[in-house]
Amino acid sequence: MKTRHIILLTIAAAAFASCAPSPNGSQAGGSSAEVPAPKIEGYDKIPMGKRTPDGKANMVISPYRPYNIIDVTGYRSGDIVGDPSTAQADPATGKLILNTSKHLRIP
Repeated sequence: MKTRHIILLTIAAAAFASCAPSPNGSQAGGSSAEVPAPKIEGYDKIPMGKRTPDGKANMVISPYRPYNIIDVTGYRSGDIVGDPSTAQADPATGKLILNTSKHLRIP
């Protein structure tokens, strides 16, 4: 019985060790070159927001009416975010359905 547990623990330890990154930072079976980000179809067609005239950090003007200022703290330039002022409201609850909002790119 103890022998089976020792064998199972050894196999589990070997499996976990094979998943761990090597000490020099490269992957075990491949090159250390970075993989490029996948191309998003229609990325160029998503409108770009505009920086606020007063230069506030992490604030972008939406390209959609009513041209609200959106706080984009935590996002990087080029990321795609939604404009919550363009989201539709759920008729039953009155809450916004955020996945219906229009999207824009951060400058």
